Parts: sequence; structure tokens; C-alpha cells
Amino acid sequence: MKTIVGDLKTISLYNIVEAVEVQGKTGRLGVARAGIAKTFFFEEGAMVFVTSTRPGERLGEFLSAIGCLDLARMESLLAESRRRGERFTADLLTAKVFERKELESALCQLVVRALADALSWEEGSFELHPDLPPGILSGPVTIRVPHALGQAQRLRATASRHEVP
Repeated sequence: MKTIVGDLKTISLYNIVEAVEVQGKTGRLGVARAGIAKTFFFEEGAMVFVTSTRPGERLGEFLSAIGCLDLARMESLLAESRRRGERFTADLLTAKVFERKELESALCQLVVRALADALSWEEGSFELHPDLPPGILSGPVTIRVPHALGQAQRLRATASRHEVP
């Protein structure tokens, strides 16, 4: 697969994510709009990680906000992971901060939040790259894409019903 670049006006993020999953692709899907950038990472069609520049959608901030991890402890663990060149998510399991199911649940919540926001974008750009950084390959967590898409759509629907006109 070569890098594919496009505009979200011409193809929806939902359709892109669905195609990556159905075709079992490995790579990273970056989307950007109005100064916000998100990257969804896929391995053999399953989502394995997400990064975002939106406040509250950064992994450590998110884990702290939902009460899973003290921000100071998270910063310490992240610095240690970087120093050793290890994956942060793997270190969270090794340090017994999370059990695998708990970490999967928390990351799934983060993916759903980031995806729900990005699915509402009617404009912006996307880049689908065929490679994954070594720190992401064979990570400890996989997220079923149909589940994440369904949850993201429900979250969007709930949010739109609660918006003030």
C-alpha cells in the first residue's frame, strides 16, 4: 500500500476507517482540521492506538481525567518508558498499573472519544500511511473497529441531542 492523501469533503472518515478494517490493513491514518491532528494506528485491520493534539484526548491526560492514573505517576511512567525505549502501554501492564482488560477498556474509550469527534468533521485532510512506528507494532491492546465505530456514532448522537440550538 502506498500513502494515500485526500480531503474529508470527498470521502468520509467512517468509510476510510471501515475500509482499513475490512481490508485488514496495517498503517496509520492521520486526520487534521482547524489545528487539531489525530492519528489512528491499525494493525491487520484492528485499531491499536490513537494520538491526538486535542486537549483531553492525549493518553496520559485522558487516563488521569477518567480516574485511572494520577497525572504525576503517569508522567513518571512515561519518562521511564521513553528513557528505556519501551512502549508506554506495555509499561503500564508491566508495572501492574493496569490489567490488560482495564487498559483495553480505557484505550477503547479514548479511541471512541477521538473517533466521535473526528467523524463529525465534514472538512479536513487525511493521510493513510502503510507503516507503523516500531513502538506501535505488536502492541498489547487491540480495539475492534466495528465496535469503536458504533460506539463513536452513539456518542455523537447523544452529544448532538444535548447541544443547545
